[in-house]
Amino acid sequence: MEWLLNAAHWFGSAVCHQFPEHSHHVAGVPLPLCARCTGLYLGALLTMIFHAWRRPRAMGVPRPWVLFALALFFFAWAGDGVNSFFSMIPTLPHLYPPQNLLRLITGTLTGITIGSLIFIVFNSMLWRAPNPESIFATRREFFALLGLSALLVLIVHSEFALLLYPLNFAILFSMLALHTTLVTAFVADLTRPALDWRQALPAFALGALIALTYLSAIALLRALLLPMLLSW
Repeated sequence: MEWLLNAAHWFGSAVCHQFPEHSHHVAGVPLPLCARCTGLYLGALLTMIFHAWRRPRAMGVPRPWVLFALALFFFAWAGDGVNSFFSMIPTLPHLYPPQNLLRLITGTLTGITIGSLIFIVFNSMLWRAPNPESIFATRREFFALLGLSALLVLIVHSEFALLLYPLNFAILFSMLALHTTLVTAFVADLTRPALDWRQALPAFALGALIALTYLSAIALLRALLLPMLLSW
């Protein structure tokens, strides 16, 4: 199963700095993404699966109070990121000592925001007749997703040794799925919206190919340039 760890770290290098001290370690091995990016990608994947289960083609914007909460999630993530960056430079002030649990929590909350946004964009661009219903039709659905996200945080933060391969697989799948979904939406918007999943398959195939290509290109570029930068 070493190929799984290698693949996850390879594609992870395209989207994350992968600082070991900013990452959760499972069985002594750092996860392929830092705690903040781990929460973001897994949280976004969980969110899209949740929406797809409840309302597969919904594209309606949530109620104002939900939008406000989603905006707060994003600003909490950004604020924690800025505070963490400032803490790495001795001359800059920061509000509190950064910690991986907080990175994971804010990343997961932002994953809800990002996943909801991608789901709306995907459905509005891919389908010829999307469902105009809101992606969060009830308050209960929103808090149910928050509960599932809290469970996700607990699972990752436990760093249980048996989770090494499942978490690496989930992170790898989340990276490929999110980028493929987003690219597929734009491919469909440039071609022809689909009526059903059979018609959507060509757009998905092209979206997956494009996503794999640019993620691999970024990872390769980093692998080539990083040793040169470190040697300076």
